[in-house]
Amino acid sequence: MQLASETVEAEGAAPARTAAFLHGVFGRGSNWRGFARKLVAARPSWRALLLDLRMHGESQAFTPPHTLARAAGDVRETLAAGPAASALIGHSLGGKIALLLRADPPADLEQIWVLDASPSARAPDAADGTRGVLAALAELPPRFPTRNEFAAELTRRGVHPALGPWLAKNLVHEPDGLRFALDLAAIRELIADFDHTDLWPLIEAPAPAALPLRVVVAGRSDAVSPSDRERLAAAAARGALELFELPDAGHWLHVDDPDGLLRLLLPHLV
Repeated sequence: MQLASETVEAEGAAPARTAAFLHGVFGRGSNWRGFARKLVAARPSWRALLLDLRMHGESQAFTPPHTLARAAGDVRETLAAGPAASALIGHSLGGKIALLLRADPPADLEQIWVLDASPSARAPDAADGTRGVLAALAELPPRFPTRNEFAAELTRRGVHPALGPWLAKNLVHEPDGLRFALDLAAIRELIADFDHTDLWPLIEAPAPAALPLRVVVAGRSDAVSPSDRERLAAAAARGALELFELPDAGHWLHVDDPDGLLRLLLPHLV
């Protein structure tokens, strides 16, 4: 199925090329709107295409199973309908989906960026903030009178205070109050497949004509483990990818250091 999307272009521009952005879990394409505006202002010949991944944002009612492979297929189908993307930029969950597309890239794609996402499989019981957020959301009442009360309740349940207002973007108005709109069972299924999927072969044993791969890790994030960073550095030394670090950024690197991320991207968007 085709994904919901939003296009960002510089005012008065007629862009000929497209950079498609894939967000992280619990997010939506619009999370990248502010960064996309900076990018197209610096590169008016490019547009940004902000996709809502399956079961996120406006991309609802997708049929199961909810897996990375199905999510990658959604991206491929959406780009095939146009505009075709020259660059694919994925963050976190979106980064692993972008990497999966290296095995069978959409037409016209020239480069893939993976932003603070590990290629590794991980244990189902591994300590992880995403699982904590999912557990807290599952325990919430079905309705809230205000967004602030929704965010405050998440904080009381141990979710970082900065995440509550961001998650509140997924609230929708109902006659009896605000409802969290994401299907938690579907999100849980996506996270489980994220944990199960090992994509190192696409890095360490890529196809002969594999697309250029550029990986950015955030210095203040634990999303990419120290052992994964060493393995990425070794692959970069062999020429399998280009590896960059934003030392002062946390996991949401496009928020923590947007100018640094732009400095990495812009030389390759020409």
